Amino acid sequence: MTARNGKKAHNNAAAHTAANGLSRRRFIEGGIAGLSAALLSGSPMLVHAQALEPFTPPPNSLTAPKGLGTDDNKPKVDFTQAMRDYVIGLSRWAKGYRSDFSIIAMNALELTEFLETTLFAARGTAEPARDYLRALDGILVEAPFYGYDTYGAATDSEETKYILGYLERIKLEGLQYLIVDYTNKTADMQKARRQLSDLDALYYAAPPPDKQLSSLASVPSNPIGSNPHIIDNIRNSKNFAMVLDSSPYGTKAAYIDALTATNYDTLIIDPFHRGTIPLTYDDMKRLRYKRVGTPRTILAYINVATAETYRYYWQSAWRAGSPDFISEGNLTARWGQEHHVQYWSPEWQRLIYGSEGSYLGGIMKLGFDGVVLGGLDEYSWWLDY
Repeated sequence: MTARNGKKAHNNAAAHTAANGLSRRRFIEGGIAGLSAALLSGSPMLVHAQALEPFTPPPNSLTAPKGLGTDDNKPKVDFTQAMRDYVIGLSRWAKGYRSDFSIIAMNALELTEFLETTLFAARGTAEPARDYLRALDGILVEAPFYGYDTYGAATDSEETKYILGYLERIKLEGLQYLIVDYTNKTADMQKARRQLSDLDALYYAAPPPDKQLSSLASVPSNPIGSNPHIIDNIRNSKNFAMVLDSSPYGTKAAYIDALTATNYDTLIIDPFHRGTIPLTYDDMKRLRYKRVGTPRTILAYINVATAETYRYYWQSAWRAGSPDFISEGNLTARWGQEHHVQYWSPEWQRLIYGSEGSYLGGIMKLGFDGVVLGGLDEYSWWLDY
């Protein structure tokens, strides 16, 4: 997962630049420049569920054949729409197997709107990207109030206004909002919650260090809205916690113990301890229940648009350009080495979803209730490529 690209842009200006083929980052910055597949196939991620239907992606008309790029070898792809189409395809496949499986988009708010074009020009007002929004059950946004640049620091007011503007415009689409701030100060949390009161959002303040999401919050000591109710869907949740880097816990047993000792209604976690050791069916049975003994919802984080070199699917012979969908290294990766990928490539998408042997297929068979999709901001990197 990488941080959102771009800062301090008004919505109208950002929409205008998107219509002209520039990402929000390019407009704002002013042009500044694991485990093997065999192991996964035998892991508990691929048992304890009925077989998933096979899936063959249709020919991808957005993929530029070799030699047909621009002079600088930039693929001829509508990167923004390609990302929307990717998420739509993933959602339709997952919900075709389990209709209540939740799809949560992480950041990339610009994907929720597009400029409606006419025969002569683009309209000046943004229109909702309806098909994309229908594919989602929720949106998770990082640092709208605290920690956008530095842990604990207030997010710039223009950035906050930009984020809240998007959430306000699409709040009638029926999506669940999840907010992650980076602060451990009670006063900050209370202020942020007041600003979210009209959006019916779930709020989580992640603890330090930095923005690694590597431990559970200790402030407040109990989740806001803690309750004994059965939580069988993200929409029933009153609170959530998000831990994506479990390395500081040491052993997987210690990590599972820490999570099961909480009363959070929803947990968002990596399906692999330390990124490489898959959770098991027994692990999931333990995580399923809050400390009070009632069930909760469990969502898996999955980066769908960069290749993480410590993941089970990464092969030792892979390099930038080999296979074709692997691009250069991601210099802003938060948790180790990543490579940008041509996320519109059918070969890459088959690794992520479409069969029981895919990343998402394994997650579904293990019993997760949904996924949080990271890496969606990658479309803007390709716009600036």
